[in-house]
Parts: sequence; C-alpha cells; structure tokens
Amino acid sequence: MARSVEFNECEIIEKAMNVFWEKGYHGTSMQDLVDAMQINRSSLYNTIGDKHCLFIKCVTVYAEAALKETKEKVAKEKSALQALINIIRDKAAWVVDSERGCLGIKTVFEIAPEDAEVRNVLMKNGELYLKLLTDIIQKAIDDKELDGREEASLLAEYIMTTFTGWKQAFILNQDPIIIKKMSEYLIKSITR
Repeated sequence: MARSVEFNECEIIEKAMNVFWEKGYHGTSMQDLVDAMQINRSSLYNTIGDKHCLFIKCVTVYAEAALKETKEKVAKEKSALQALINIIRDKAAWVVDSERGCLGIKTVFEIAPEDAEVRNVLMKNGELYLKLLTDIIQKAIDDKELDGREEASLLAEYIMTTFTGWKQAFILNQDPIIIKKMSEYLIKSITR
C-alpha cells in the first residue's frame, strides 16, 4: 500500500520560495529544495512536479499575494488619489526595507528571457497590477482628484516602470533618502 503524502502545500511553497529568492532559479538545486521543505523527493515530484513546476508555483503564489495585499489596502481608502499615494509610498518603503529584493524582478532578469512559461506568469501578473493602477488612476480622474491630461493607462505604466527603477537605484546606491525623495517627487509630479 502506498504511503499517503501529508504536508501543508502552502508551507512548503513558502519554504521553496525563500530558497529561490535567496539563490535564484539556476543557483537552487533539488537538494536545496528538499532540505528546505523537509520532504522527500518522491513526495515533491508526486505532488508538485519538478523544480520548474515548483518555481512556477512559487512565482505565481508570490505575484498573487502581492496583488491581493495591494487590493486590500486600496479597498480601505475612500479616495482613489489617496489609495494611489499610499501605493507609491508603500512601494518606496518596501524597496528600502526588503532585504531580499523582489522575487519578480529577480526572475525577470534571471530566467524570464529564456523561459516563456515564467515570462507568461510575470506578464499576467504585470497586466493585472497595471489594470489595478489604471482603474485607480481613472477613478481619481473621474472624481476630479487628478486632471485628465494623460491617459490613466500611460500614467499607470509610468508608475510601474518607476518602481522597478527605484529598486535598481537602491541596489546600487543603498540610499533610502533618495528613494523617499523620488517617491515624493513622483507624487508631486502626478498631482499638479
């Protein structure tokens, strides 16, 4: 009789995600994953699949969690503009406080160029985040909190691209003050 596989999939995904986050996809071995997740290889292969399947699952869970957290914060605000300002300030704080960086950005540069499946997961999440930002900006325009000089979708794309630039700047310079100044400048530039 086959032994039943018993483990909390959410917990093992979290453990695997931390390994990928620390070592990157290529730097992570199956042994690293098995050791971190504290399960045997056959359980991993039988329930989730190989390293690539596990990585896809980790990146998907990471992206969905980040989007869900942002949506929850936005839902608490009555003002679309204030929700947007909060997103910008939260992102600046995250850039400075996140010691590990962004798993999504790391993945974009390490494996997405060569892996269509990973690229599709990241693109799908990026599209969802862009839609969320676009909707918030459009609501702020409709509510006369922002003027409509620019299309909401263009402004959302600009903001998302700016976030990536902040992470790069912080990795290279390690200057939290400049990130805070850039975030306040972004807020000022879109609210004039």
